[in-house]
Amino acid sequence: MIIKNAKVVTPDAVLELDVSVENGKIAKIAENLSGSEYIDANGKYLLPAMIDIGLGVMDSKLRGGTIDKLSCKAKANGFGTVVLSSFCTPSIDNEITLEFAKSQAALCNGAKVLNLIAGIKEDGKLSDISILLKEGAVGIEFESSIDGNMIRRLMEYASMYGVKLFCRAKDLALQGEGVMNEGEVSSRLGLGGVPDVAESSQVARIGELAEFYGVDVVILAASTPRTLKLCAQNPRLYAQASIHHLLLNDEVCDNYNTSGKIWPPLRDEKSRIEMLEYLKNGDLEVLTSLHTPVSASLKDAVFAEAAYGIDGLNSYLPLIYTYLVKPGYIDMPTLSKLTSGNYAKLIGLDSYKGFIKEGYDADLILFDPNVASSIDLPRSPYNRWSIEGKVEPVK
Repeated sequence: MIIKNAKVVTPDAVLELDVSVENGKIAKIAENLSGSEYIDANGKYLLPAMIDIGLGVMDSKLRGGTIDKLSCKAKANGFGTVVLSSFCTPSIDNEITLEFAKSQAALCNGAKVLNLIAGIKEDGKLSDISILLKEGAVGIEFESSIDGNMIRRLMEYASMYGVKLFCRAKDLALQGEGVMNEGEVSSRLGLGGVPDVAESSQVARIGELAEFYGVDVVILAASTPRTLKLCAQNPRLYAQASIHHLLLNDEVCDNYNTSGKIWPPLRDEKSRIEMLEYLKNGDLEVLTSLHTPVSASLKDAVFAEAAYGIDGLNSYLPLIYTYLVKPGYIDMPTLSKLTSGNYAKLIGLDSYKGFIKEGYDADLILFDPNVASSIDLPRSPYNRWSIEGKVEPVK
């Protein structure tokens, strides 16, 4: 099969070339290729299918059907591989739960679903990390608030098995009863606030330990400029930020709008603008959809009791193109790295996935920029908003 008339997004440039696909692999990239079967891309961008790490299933409940729904929805929105967060119910911290998740993923017809494992069990003990990694998990997930000696042991395991650690940075004492960003909006609403330092102070702590033990740590869903600065200064830390924290601020939560209640909380406008500058300067490793869907009944509650979460897959790529590429914060090759190539490197898939290169998997998508450019950014998050975004998996 030959894909013609596409704008091929390579790691370094956008090129008008033909791409030949044979037996699920990219066979050749060149001008004027010929064959018996064609796809006319008609000026659309040809990109590697996206990858995302740390996603959730509906209501964080790991049960029959929830992984398939995640897989199918991910594929429909341009993802080829997604990595499930271990923080679900039940937690992925033992062989039985991991095997269940893998067996469910094997039945999916959409994007490939991989797994993180929880480094610490709910009882505070170490999980069987060696066994779980040998069973195919791609990384170890943990919260920064755990005991320092436990973090040391997780880092030793990560070093032994050559995998990354994936950290959710939070200081439970500092965040207290906070349910949104600490600032003018939380004060006006009379809601408990979560200060920026509850995240950044923990990132500083993790960074010191990562440098000492010589392991790499990905900070999942970084939400403050200080976090991004700390990651940029430390070669052992990698920052992942969500599209929501780059496009929206805590004013979304005004009038007790629970659709804006996500974790980490949306920060103020000053922080959002500063985070965009870090993105522009190349200090972000990867972007995330922060897909953590919850039932409407769990959102339809008073703000303090409503569930955290957002349906982040819908319109993810069109939003990035419209509000990050078109204004010039990033270009298309950088978009591809932030949503695919760099992720492939983090979880060891980069020898065959994440880039448009000869010999790599033909896990590709076509993206129509003419559709994306018509999107208006709403004041409320996108789980109450639908568009006709056009992202097509290449079959």
